[in-house]
Amino acid sequence: MKYTYKKERRDPQIQSYMTDKGKRWRIRFTITIRGKRHQVERQGITSFDMARSMKQSIISDLESETGYTTLTVEEYFEQYCEEKLNNGSWRYSTYARSKSMFKKRFYPDWGDTLMIDVRRGDYQRWITKLIKDKNYAHNTASTFSHIVSSVFADALVNDDIPKNPIQKIKISGTKPRDTSMTRSEFEKVFNYIKLSPSLSTQERAMAMLATLGLRHEEIDGIKLKYVKDNMIGVFEVLNLHGEVTEPKTHSSKRWVPMTPLVEEYVNQAIKETKKVYAKKGRIMSPDDFIFVSHWGNHVRYTQLTQVFQRISQDTGIHVWPHKLRHAFSTIAFGIEGINPRDIANILGHSKLDMSMFYNNGTDEGKQNVITKIGNMF
Repeated sequence: MKYTYKKERRDPQIQSYMTDKGKRWRIRFTITIRGKRHQVERQGITSFDMARSMKQSIISDLESETGYTTLTVEEYFEQYCEEKLNNGSWRYSTYARSKSMFKKRFYPDWGDTLMIDVRRGDYQRWITKLIKDKNYAHNTASTFSHIVSSVFADALVNDDIPKNPIQKIKISGTKPRDTSMTRSEFEKVFNYIKLSPSLSTQERAMAMLATLGLRHEEIDGIKLKYVKDNMIGVFEVLNLHGEVTEPKTHSSKRWVPMTPLVEEYVNQAIKETKKVYAKKGRIMSPDDFIFVSHWGNHVRYTQLTQVFQRISQDTGIHVWPHKLRHAFSTIAFGIEGINPRDIANILGHSKLDMSMFYNNGTDEGKQNVITKIGNMF
């Protein structure tokens, strides 16, 4: 039988209609709960109050039956980090860095928010303000937001949230630190490392290894068994947290040739380290680190940072290990006849594109290009 429905002024989602048995009420509405659309219709209800009570009950049931997580951001993120570490997806350094970043930057404003209640607009406004307040570089902000988005993507795949609320967020930020060096700047830094009396034997050797393109943690993690003839083996690294782990990628495992000068400084450092061990009543073994404190413990990650802070202050050139890594690539690619694949192998890159990315070019190089082109015509 076809009925004529009349909306109730008290609630338009409830309509009344007449039947052979008297007046009845119908509930009819569409509702979206956390991204999921539900169409509801019930009729034959004998009173308006009963219809209104039934409506609220239906909404409550739908809200509890969505299957989405009721975990807060902090609870879900903590579980995500633990799982990444336990299944081997993350090295401990990545795990510790991510947890620290979440705790300091994300949890204070978002930790108590339910995962399903995070909204794109709110996050966009928050990240924009954070970047401005902290004066973050664009790359730093992008890395941060990417990791946060990855956690929400994980929740989406696990059907814990209806959608990833922060994908394709617009990221601002300042320009990254300038990693370019002129040839004269590199020579000034190199000569300082080579000759300055303010550097100890170990500090000089560590800084010299950075000029060959070795990463910070790779230098810290060198053991005696990885020094053979004129080669340095990179097969273990010592991270910021004092843990010995595998190198960054599979291609990072490599043998790197040393120049005679670097080899000389490394051997001098090893002689000093052997004396340190001897004072402690032990013989240096192949598994011992070649760079140690006077107590015989491996050097702290911050020690090399402090060395380069001193170099920067004394030379007036802001430099750090990663910048010298870029400088090595730039200089190597500028040498005629060198195989680009060999440069990538020294740097521990599986793809030439990455090594080329490290090649910043120089003003001298640009002038050389123009000169050679001018000589052709």
